[in-house]
Amino acid sequence: MQTSTDSPPTREIGNDSASNMHTTSTEFPTPSPTRDVSNDIVRDVILWKRKNLSVLTLLAATAIWLALEVYELKFVTLFSWMSMLAVAFLLFWGNIHRLLGKEPVDMSAMYISEKSAREMGAKIQEYVEKSLRLVFSVSAEKEWLVFAGTVASLGLISVVASYFDLLTLLYFGVVVGLTGPFVYVKYEHKIKEWGQKVRVRYQRCYATVVQKLQEMKNKMQEKKRKKME
Repeated sequence: MQTSTDSPPTREIGNDSASNMHTTSTEFPTPSPTRDVSNDIVRDVILWKRKNLSVLTLLAATAIWLALEVYELKFVTLFSWMSMLAVAFLLFWGNIHRLLGKEPVDMSAMYISEKSAREMGAKIQEYVEKSLRLVFSVSAEKEWLVFAGTVASLGLISVVASYFDLLTLLYFGVVVGLTGPFVYVKYEHKIKEWGQKVRVRYQRCYATVVQKLQEMKNKMQEKKRKKME
């Protein structure tokens, strides 16, 4: 008696379900969540990944500084002029889009999400805590080197600020903010090597100063002990 070795065809359930899922996903695409692009734009501007926006920001800061500092315009007057130009440009731009039959630009992605607000709040809290720790270490823990460095830094800031007003310092801050991170990212390896060398020298100097202070303290204690004897 001969037995049949042919087996009935089996359905590949996994492949069918995968193909069904694929067709379903193609037929009914799920909407992608709105992307928070505010942080991306700021990061790209600072790192000069969007050169047009970076140049525009630098030119705008320079124009504001020249108008307020060199030509001595009033801030309210300059702000009113800039607002009028912005409103006129938006009106002209919107009418041109409407006349050409183009859809207006979708600005729904330009928003600050709850996650970004929480991250910003966490960073501000971290900076405040670091500042409080620094103040505590300077005032309460008697770290003389930190105290001397803080006083020297504040004195240097006061000397520099005596030659410039607040507007110029803010302009310098914008320029440094647009150039510093870009230079650091471009020459990160060299800057880290230089920072490591400076850190090693600082640690050596710190160890030498601490050792000399300890020796002086030991000598003073020894003299006091001899006097007591």
